[in-house]
Amino acid sequence: MDEPAQSGLKNRILGMLLRAVFRTLGLLPRRSLEKLARALGLLWHLVDRRHRELARRNVAWAYRVSPRSVFARRVVRENFMHLATVALELPVLCFYDPRKIARDVDIKGGEYLRRSMGTTRGFLLITGHIGNWEILAFAASLHLGLPIHVMARTLDFAPLNGIVQKMRTLTGNVVLEKNHAAIKVAALLRNGKCVGILMDQNASWYDGVYAPLFGRTACTSKGVALLAIRSGADVLPVFCRRMSNGRYLVEFEAPVPLSLSGDLKKDVLVNTARFNAVIERAVRRAPEQWLWVHRRWNLKDIPEEVRKKQDALPGMEEIEENRRFFKVAG
Repeated sequence: MDEPAQSGLKNRILGMLLRAVFRTLGLLPRRSLEKLARALGLLWHLVDRRHRELARRNVAWAYRVSPRSVFARRVVRENFMHLATVALELPVLCFYDPRKIARDVDIKGGEYLRRSMGTTRGFLLITGHIGNWEILAFAASLHLGLPIHVMARTLDFAPLNGIVQKMRTLTGNVVLEKNHAAIKVAALLRNGKCVGILMDQNASWYDGVYAPLFGRTACTSKGVALLAIRSGADVLPVFCRRMSNGRYLVEFEAPVPLSLSGDLKKDVLVNTARFNAVIERAVRRAPEQWLWVHRRWNLKDIPEEVRKKQDALPGMEEIEENRRFFKVAG
């Protein structure tokens, strides 16, 4: 058997094993799943020093507190438990009956959604890795009554990717490969479709602009701003957060007012900063539910030729301060 065939067989076997594990976890009562998730989250927090330190420094960088402060330590400990809960809810979603969504999710702000649906243009939904973003896609699609085209990166682990991709399409949603999707998204917006984008992760200097997040410079994808400016599409924020009773609240917000001055470079920067501000407000409402283990403020080297072309770039002093602060978490 040649190597590709062996790899394919291995992935199929791993896929079957994963589906069996997922189905077993999906049968657990909710309370048992929550207890297991909290225990696993605390264990993860105990043994994974690298991510624990990175998360504490991210919280400290954002809130301007010490990484050893009571606040940073509490948020990170709760964050690990929350992320473990999100991970264990994934098997439940893989075998989820969409008709039960009203049992698990409350919807708020639907009037903003209906207003944008009433236009001939498509519209963009922006969100972040807050609460359970997979449940968000389920609930938003069912509330819309039509599919959402969701931008997502292919997972490196092929057996898991196949399961997750199938799960993401259970309610009719369409998954778009994140890389090189701009032309497809522009066409979808022209045809009146809805596109959902997670835009709270660190971007490379050639894909992003430098906009404030928690008052700190963060390289942020400029794609949403460019699409909105060129298409005239509404940009609606929507976020999901877990409530104290275990239910999720999916909350749509009013469209973000766009800067349309005619100066493309300026408008992209201004609008991206506005999107970041919306995401920041959502994080502040439930800081323990964001993805603090991601290197969101990782300021990389910027080529000199780029510095000549872009405005609002971080200076070398800011980059050095950033590096010194996060060095321990490396």
